[in-house]
Amino acid sequence: MKKEIFQENNVKWIHINKPSKADLQFVKSAFAFHPLVIESVTTPTLHPAVEDYSDHLFLILHFPVIYREKIANIAAEVDFLVTKDVILTLTYQTYDRLEELFDKLSSDPELKARFSDHHTGPLLYGIIDWLTGSLIHDLDFIETEITRIEDQIFMKQGPEMVEEISHTRRDILDFRRILAPMQSVLRLLPAISEKFYDKEMSHYFTDLLTVESKLRHMIENHKETIEALHATHESLLSNRISGIITLLTIFSVVIMPLNLIASIWGMNHQYLPLRDGPNDFWIVIASMSALFFALLGFFRYKRWL
Repeated sequence: MKKEIFQENNVKWIHINKPSKADLQFVKSAFAFHPLVIESVTTPTLHPAVEDYSDHLFLILHFPVIYREKIANIAAEVDFLVTKDVILTLTYQTYDRLEELFDKLSSDPELKARFSDHHTGPLLYGIIDWLTGSLIHDLDFIETEITRIEDQIFMKQGPEMVEEISHTRRDILDFRRILAPMQSVLRLLPAISEKFYDKEMSHYFTDLLTVESKLRHMIENHKETIEALHATHESLLSNRISGIITLLTIFSVVIMPLNLIASIWGMNHQYLPLRDGPNDFWIVIASMSALFFALLGFFRYKRWL
């Protein structure tokens, strides 16, 4: 499908998005990658991995794509096929951040010079560092959503807030689920890069662990915060429902004896006290009113109202 090539000095970066059979045939014929590598890149892979084949590396990483709209998030897979002078990246869906880096690298001389070297080590580090560092923007967005929910949670409780909290919880869980497996791969990279490139590169790839650790701590903090807000909202909603039920129960208890009195005096019998006198109606109404206010006073005294 879409194939782009960047070259500076001895370093080349080839990026293929949504590889077709022709693209895969190009990879197979142009490079001496291990057959297992060619087999692995034919379809997306669910788990990150890193393989050292002596003269080339194969790396699979997944990056969470958190959509600002309320739609399902995805994991963007990036496959790295790396030799000393060529990096080949494959993506199975358009990953805007990788495309942005490719365009920026092609047009920014300062960035281009930064990744120019006698091998692909700085470029490989730069790509992974860019993609992991960009995830901080997603966490900043999630933090903004959490702050907004925190501000609104005491003003309204109901289905709308439940939906808002649920969407943010989903974003956090998706981010955490996709990012967590990458830690084991990044821990292997310093030793592999030292063997494949030189000792100097191991320091750069060790720095990736610092970025990943920062992301992990941020997402754990967001997870704890949204869980606390969820519990708080559930408690407020429960208290609100409990208050409504209490009010309705008291109303029912107050109405029940009045309804009983009205039912008794509505019976069609030949003899019934306070039935045929000129003031009997008002006496009954006054008695019912007195009972009504007496019950309200009793509930007030018991602090049930």
